[in-house]
Amino acid sequence: MATMWPRLLPAAIRAESRRAAEVRVYDALAAQLGSAWTVFYSRPWLGETPTGSEIDGEADFVVAHPDHGVLFVEVKGGAITYDPAQDRWTSTDRHGIRHRIKNPIKQAADSKYALLKKAQAERGWPRGFFRFRHGVIFPDVFAVPQNVGPDGPRQLFATRQDLDQLVRWIVQRLSGGNEDALGPHGVTVLEHLLARPIQLHSPLSYSSADDDAAIETLTPQQFHILNAFEDLRRVAVSGGAGTGKTVLACEDARRLSASGKRTLLTCGSAQLARHIRDVLRDSGVEIETFADLARRLGTESGVLSNNTLPRTEQVPEVVFDSLSTRPDLAYDAVVVDEAQDFTPATWVAIDALATKSEGSVLHAYFDSNQRLYGELRSHFDAYTLLPIRLSRNLRNTQNIHEATQRFYRGPALVADGPLGAAVQWINSEDAKLERAALDEARRLFKTEAVLPEDIAVLAPEAGILERLAIPLRDQVHAGLTLSTVAHFKGLERRFVILLATRSLSDIPEMAYVALSRARAHLTVAGPAEVIKWLREQ
Repeated sequence: MATMWPRLLPAAIRAESRRAAEVRVYDALAAQLGSAWTVFYSRPWLGETPTGSEIDGEADFVVAHPDHGVLFVEVKGGAITYDPAQDRWTSTDRHGIRHRIKNPIKQAADSKYALLKKAQAERGWPRGFFRFRHGVIFPDVFAVPQNVGPDGPRQLFATRQDLDQLVRWIVQRLSGGNEDALGPHGVTVLEHLLARPIQLHSPLSYSSADDDAAIETLTPQQFHILNAFEDLRRVAVSGGAGTGKTVLACEDARRLSASGKRTLLTCGSAQLARHIRDVLRDSGVEIETFADLARRLGTESGVLSNNTLPRTEQVPEVVFDSLSTRPDLAYDAVVVDEAQDFTPATWVAIDALATKSEGSVLHAYFDSNQRLYGELRSHFDAYTLLPIRLSRNLRNTQNIHEATQRFYRGPALVADGPLGAAVQWINSEDAKLERAALDEARRLFKTEAVLPEDIAVLAPEAGILERLAIPLRDQVHAGLTLSTVAHFKGLERRFVILLATRSLSDIPEMAYVALSRARAHLTVAGPAEVIKWLREQ
């Protein structure tokens, strides 16, 4: 059997009525030609006219043999008519419908010359003058009784009665002359020209950028919630990871400040506070961690001397005492992000911060994951905070959302983002985990065209990050982020590489936070048992 390109005809082509004639010829060639023959079906080409304009065409069949040469075949089904007065070719199908068709002789000849020129330009094309000829098959015509003009001698055509012996017609078309044999190497080069496999890499950064753009258009849709409670002074907004709590908190604070209120936005993480300052630059909102706030208020009120940093357990007391000494230090509006991280004692001080006037505002944003934080609603009820619930994940792709939901128990969340790439899970021994992180970061940067500033490498503990800092930044880029999971709470990146060390499985809250930090692509590397726990928890 001949080598056929393609090896099998797709069902869609066999089912297409206008290709019925070509399918019959394909099957006849496949059945009749021996293993030394190579047949290419439906080969398009692009060439140039003498003036440099582009011209395109298609060879229905290219039939090649190392000794006989190459035959370019055009196939036309139906009853064929040629009108020399109008230089018009037509085909009439079985239903009696006439179709105007191109000159099949010229089509076959054009393909021959165009592809011969391209073959001669191929690297490795053998030297010599080879037999390149053309012919036409009319599989629904009984016979062509005479020449069809000076460019169409009778032997140029095969008809229905030739289909059972196509080999004889092909060999006859390739007989005569003293051209050189193409040889097996020439057929191989022809295969490279007409059936070259192509694999074009689409960098992950492209698809992730599309996913991220979709996410970016979703996030502002939450802003309508701010309109719903803009006249409510005291609210507690809850939602799972990805529901846009920090984005809403920032926009909430911006609007409160723009309305003329002296506004504070506070959180527990210094890294999150730095991010919020960048987001809210020039907004007039004061942004501080609660510990930094306590030190400043304590110093301004005289409760602390020499800017002394209070111990952690003293922070709420310092804030409360400072406000008792200097009531003017209170705010018109206080917005709290990651409110679930604050202790009950801290909330007494937070409540006091929002007491500058009867119209003072207190808005808290907290995670609704009851599995990790318990039922916080009753806690906020004590401060008469009206509950508002977010139910849509607008930050993560659906695949990342699914990975986080194993660690979530609370009000149902719906992932509105795109499906996104599958989460990549890499089993890595402890001793090879740093190498796995370095290899993945390098792959994203060099192969997938990801910008280093779009990548965050997270780990439960700082030690492994410190060991990775120099090689990562030397081999990838200084713009890449390295952070512990705890310090990255409330933050996000388009790409996250999570180093799932064994300590991650000790704290479900850490796993929940870590898995939800990636917007578009998440890679998790760690020992097999930790990966299994994360995937099956």
